[in-house]
Amino acid sequence: GQAKAMVITASRQAAVKYCQAFEDYCSKKGYKGIRALVAFSGKVKLPDDDTEYTEPGINGIPEDRLTKEFDKDDYQVLLVANKYQTGFDQPKLCAMYVMKKLKGVNAVQTLSRLNRICPPFEKKTFILDFVNTYEDIIGAFAPYYTTTLLSNSVTPTAIYDLEAQIDAYAIIDPEDVDKVNEILYKEKVLAPDKKKVNFCLDKSQKLIEHYSIERQKEIVVDLRHFVRFYEFMIQVSSFEDIELHKKYNYIILLLSHINIKHSGPGFNLDGKIRATQFVQKKQDEHTKSDIVAKPVVKLPSAENFGLTPAKEERLSEIIAAINARTGKAYDSDVAVKAMLQIRDILMKSDKLKASAKNNTVKDFEFSYFDDIDDALIEGLEQNQDFFSLLLNDEEIKREVLGIFTEEIYNSLKKAAEE
Repeated sequence: GQAKAMVITASRQAAVKYCQAFEDYCSKKGYKGIRALVAFSGKVKLPDDDTEYTEPGINGIPEDRLTKEFDKDDYQVLLVANKYQTGFDQPKLCAMYVMKKLKGVNAVQTLSRLNRICPPFEKKTFILDFVNTYEDIIGAFAPYYTTTLLSNSVTPTAIYDLEAQIDAYAIIDPEDVDKVNEILYKEKVLAPDKKKVNFCLDKSQKLIEHYSIERQKEIVVDLRHFVRFYEFMIQVSSFEDIELHKKYNYIILLLSHINIKHSGPGFNLDGKIRATQFVQKKQDEHTKSDIVAKPVVKLPSAENFGLTPAKEERLSEIIAAINARTGKAYDSDVAVKAMLQIRDILMKSDKLKASAKNNTVKDFEFSYFDDIDDALIEGLEQNQDFFSLLLNDEEIKREVLGIFTEEIYNSLKKAAEE
């Protein structure tokens, strides 16, 4: 008597319609003790209906209480539209009804909502799929059957490759790294010590500023990647390299000290310090400051999309709203990197190239959003966290991706004309 079901609808409008139909059906049949909740983001209207529907308005409960309410015996069915298909842990889910095309990792994540065990019961699961074929689902699950291997995992070699790329910029003096780390591990950091740290960081900042704005952004992206990959390695393995850790400490402070095109937020030396230094290995020497050695780096790196200041500001506002809503800590670079990945996927589409070549930006936007889900699903393995967020929230997806419509359009149009 505790089993629950999830209905995967194709759109927010469909979720509202199914919820209405569910209530009507139960009422006509006289069913008691079976009730549904609906889950979708934002507001939606139905054709020939001026009512503005929202999840809290239909359910009669706040959005952040939905999971707790659904866990109660009062509700048995959850009708969703791009929500709760990933990361939703409800052991009582036994059945799923699918009315939406599912592909790749998204299919695996969605159907896996039924995987949770529910002791002491012997749970049996059931899926009724109205859209996907058996072959579709087999194809989606095949890569993860029995063994899953990461093709481009974060390894010590990858981190050392990225370190070599940073060293090639010649922006960090090894002696400064040592000086800063000596200060960091003092029991008490005094004002003169902070001045010394500032002096070292200012030196690195000036070296960075010798490069063009585009190159400066590239350097910052590489520094951020180094921090993220290194933090991942030390959390999941026994990896230990004291000199690398010293460089990590220095880079953490440097990233707080600089902010390309904006004033930096500064840094705080109080309390425990997370990072240490890295020993710089000089790769090459060039007479022109803008020439940089290119050690092989297989890890992803972002480039500039050339957004206008107005678009940059709007993107920052959207990312801030996403962080406030989700509790995440994304920055604009995450969205830019995601769009570069999406662009690479969309560039394979002859249909989109033709659409960009033969249409205005406004007309192109229709085909752009039609194909965007497929690109997000294809790119999930590269950027699962951010792409899952976009796939699961139609409103956020359109806000973020809409910023880049013109840039994607221009890239495709140029490729079509070449």
